[in-house]
Amino acid sequence: MHLKKQVISWTKPLKGQHMFFISILLQLPLSAVLASWSVSYKPGYICVFERSSVDFTCSFKYPSSHTLKTTKWFKPKEYQKQDGSHEGIFVYNSKAAEIDKLYKNRTVYAKQDQNCSLQLQNVSKSDIGNYFFRLETNYYHGKYTGLGGIYLNVAVLPFRVTVTKQKVNGPIHEGDSVTLKCSTENCTPQQGPFAWFKNQLLLPQATGNVLRIASVSHNDFGNYSCGLKNSSTTSADEILLDVRYSPKNVEITISTSAKIEQGNSLTLICNSNANPAATNYTWFKIRDANISFIGFDSEFSIKAASQKDDGQYFCTAKNDMGSQNSMIVALKVEVPSHRHFFLTATAVFFFVIAVLLVLFGLSIRRKRITPKQQSTEQTPAVTVTEEIYENLRKSLESEESHTSPIYADLKLPSSTSERPCSNSQEGSAVIYSLLSYKE
Repeated sequence: MHLKKQVISWTKPLKGQHMFFISILLQLPLSAVLASWSVSYKPGYICVFERSSVDFTCSFKYPSSHTLKTTKWFKPKEYQKQDGSHEGIFVYNSKAAEIDKLYKNRTVYAKQDQNCSLQLQNVSKSDIGNYFFRLETNYYHGKYTGLGGIYLNVAVLPFRVTVTKQKVNGPIHEGDSVTLKCSTENCTPQQGPFAWFKNQLLLPQATGNVLRIASVSHNDFGNYSCGLKNSSTTSADEILLDVRYSPKNVEITISTSAKIEQGNSLTLICNSNANPAATNYTWFKIRDANISFIGFDSEFSIKAASQKDDGQYFCTAKNDMGSQNSMIVALKVEVPSHRHFFLTATAVFFFVIAVLLVLFGLSIRRKRITPKQQSTEQTPAVTVTEEIYENLRKSLESEESHTSPIYADLKLPSSTSERPCSNSQEGSAVIYSLLSYKE
């Protein structure tokens, strides 16, 4: 009995240890078996452009005691579980008859030992989804699907540019931070290099799908687009980067590039680069150190230029963001050389006419004086007194035959004589003094 008890007491511990070792032995083959089945995908997520090709990189392992019979790639249907537990549509199958008609002649399988890579060609939007690889051996339970799979996303062209600004609301001002992103519908492939264009000109420094501008300026204003470099099928529609800024580069242009001549018309134009466009303009003129306001439109017109328009001009352009003055422009009105000649010729002409008129006047006066002098020389120089005495002599001779008063017959010189006429009273006294009576 004593011995029996000892045997029994020895047996119980041996039984517990046996069970422990058995459990260890059972686990070792199981982990080894599980370790012999594996599928590795790389990468787990792919984004490609539609109509392009995509490579599913894949490798697998299975027990060496098994014989590989079937390899397949499948895509679960939309209503099925997307974890690989449902085979769904066969994209590739070593049994060609099992391949779905949507994928026939579109796949290329590696067909190499432990390499399950697959190339899918001419992808489209309908190919978006999860893809899994499954292998089957000659054993009934020798089937294995790689978990996780590969998710394929398809970028639908064209590219589009989106703008993210520092301020969510309101316009973009100078100094703001702006980000432009080049993307497509569903996803954006990283198959760069990307190309960025501003006003259809390439920006060589921008090669990623994101263009960041830390502090925008008026020079960044313009239309932007993006695409893939050396590709004409991926360009995006242009989008305006609307940067608001005060007037810049304000300058004056003159409507005529020739010399400004007297009498001609001209227009001064105030040009500026601003966003929004300048709406208020002011014109000033500087002359003799005085500044005067002369207009308030973008153009200042002079209908007939003259020397009074000489001076210095400048304009001011203004919008809601601010204002800026233009550089000063000097205006000099010139008298044309042919006008100088015309004016000189006109002055000479009038001078000659004046001289001729003076000479003509002198000639006429001379002609009037000369005939009078000639008539004076031909007529005997008989004075009024002499004529009176001659008449008196004749009257005395006839006194003897007359006893009544005799009046002398006076013959006075004609009124055309240039002799000065004596006073009328003195003339009468002389005349009547010649009267006499005969007794």
